[in-house]
Amino acid sequence: MSSIKTLLYTSKVLKNGEHPIMIRLIKDRKTKYISVGHSCHSTLWDFKKELPKRKHPNFHELEVNIELKQKEAKSLLFGFENEQKDFSLDEFKNKYKAQTQHISVFEYLDKLADDLAKAGRIGYSNSHKDLKRILSRYQANGFAFSDLNHSLLRKIEQFFRVRGMKENAMGVYFRTLRAVYNKAVADGHVKKGESPFDNFKVSKFQAKTKKRAITKDAVQQLGQVEVKEGLRLYDSKNAFLFSFYCSGMNFVDVAMLTWDNISADGERLHYEREKTGDIFDLKLLQPALDILAYYSKNRTGKHIFPYLNEQVYNTPAKIHERIQDRRKVTNKDLKKLAIMAGIDPAVTTYTARHSFATVLKRSGVATGKISELMGHESEKTTQVYLDSFEKEDLHEAMLNLL
Repeated sequence: MSSIKTLLYTSKVLKNGEHPIMIRLIKDRKTKYISVGHSCHSTLWDFKKELPKRKHPNFHELEVNIELKQKEAKSLLFGFENEQKDFSLDEFKNKYKAQTQHISVFEYLDKLADDLAKAGRIGYSNSHKDLKRILSRYQANGFAFSDLNHSLLRKIEQFFRVRGMKENAMGVYFRTLRAVYNKAVADGHVKKGESPFDNFKVSKFQAKTKKRAITKDAVQQLGQVEVKEGLRLYDSKNAFLFSFYCSGMNFVDVAMLTWDNISADGERLHYEREKTGDIFDLKLLQPALDILAYYSKNRTGKHIFPYLNEQVYNTPAKIHERIQDRRKVTNKDLKKLAIMAGIDPAVTTYTARHSFATVLKRSGVATGKISELMGHESEKTTQVYLDSFEKEDLHEAMLNLL
């Protein structure tokens, strides 16, 4: 059985001679006190009503604030009991403080960016910093989560459009802001309820993009391009092919791979995806095995591909910057390789991921299975990779009418 009561904590005297006003929680005969952020002199406190006396100069303000804090505490207690969830006094206190702490959107973005950087997730940390930067152009002083409603989102969208921001860029910013809002709810900084994103559809910013996949024949043509071993161009070709034959692995994951990710028998790949933290365990296909055999013979460090010298790139920030640089260089190399192969030169590292999904789909593999292989949370995400090609197939079917 638990109980909550607001009282004047006379056991503690502040420098001004007043006592802190506390919420007292009793559970299982144990007691925890939580400050409501106000204090009062004992001569101005009604100990029967556990409220300030009416002659207190700030009586009405204190009465409203105390009532609000007590309601918040009782609501939290009801939530725990309604879920039939056992909880400790410390857990209650931490949850209560998180719910009642007023933190602005910009302050929360700073906190998340800092936490992500400490966790080594530099790319995501930068995306939160970038969101704050772009929002500060709209409103320099920032805004509270309580200000974040449908009307404000529409005004921010209009601000972006007036400045000529592209649809995809707006989509990235609003998806990040939505994720931040949902995280703030989970952390107790925003009360659960109707989200401003319920009627503000971020999906509308999905602009039509050019085809980013190539056929299986085109992949094989690129793989057959003769390049001298040891050249950077040779590494770029191998990185693309390894990605394609390993479930469309992201370039960052290819670059981060170490020999520890390969099983003892050399036939399986086991790694954690950088973007989501998902664990993958794949049986390697022969083209991937051939690439591994080459780098095993020319091993120079713990990483499989020659992108990250652990003696030089030894911090998350340095690793992130190096991989971004190698991605740009590899994309330039892939265009050269595509021209040499006689295929569409619009090939990038990301083309391997799209091509993997499209080739399997056209081979009759179910979207659900492709989604699982790619590590997507839902088939909707996978469908983004496949939509343009399914529309092409439908158009080809319509040509039979002619």
